[in-house]
Amino acid sequence: MPIQRQRLTDCLQKMKTVYINDPIGSVRSQAFINVLHDFCIAEIRNVGIVDGDFQIIKEAKIYGSHKPKNVDVAIIENINGPQIIIGIRSQMSSVGKNILTYYEEIIGDCISLHDRFPMAVLCYVYLLPKRTIKEGLGEDVNLERAERLFERIAGRNDWRDTKDKYEHFAFLKVDFGSDPPALLDTIPLLSIDSFFDNVLETYNNRKPL
Repeated sequence: MPIQRQRLTDCLQKMKTVYINDPIGSVRSQAFINVLHDFCIAEIRNVGIVDGDFQIIKEAKIYGSHKPKNVDVAIIENINGPQIIIGIRSQMSSVGKNILTYYEEIIGDCISLHDRFPMAVLCYVYLLPKRTIKEGLGEDVNLERAERLFERIAGRNDWRDTKDKYEHFAFLKVDFGSDPPALLDTIPLLSIDSFFDNVLETYNNRKPL
């Protein structure tokens, strides 16, 4: 089923409030991004990914091919280990300056985790504002450029495919200047609407018969 749009609207409104109240502290403490973490976990439960044999763990330490990694949300089966891993990131300032650095970083994480868990469903949710809202640092963000970047690393359909792509990638293009914040359209491959359904479908397709 598609995401619950009202829940997403409420999530974005809360994120905006938290950020405006303390732009620096809310990012450093992760109070801002934790709102999006909780939204994702609620949607995971809504589509029925989790049953009694699974745990949903925030900030889980997962061993990649070379070093441990703290992943934002992991769905771990009690016997067989990580089955679904979701990274979650936002950039609310200095987007143009830092996006390529973060882009390379998440590709490296993807390769490392696929090396160790080739059949795990690796996913990412990335939020960018249409325009930054930190006082005194207004920046129009090149969302089309970001969309092209993310399109290149989304859609790993077969676990034997290249390791530098995520199975599913959701790009949240948000206009925080509207009230409530508005989610802008993106290409279908990067849409949040069917993201969690697609995660479940891919996981089910990889389970042994």
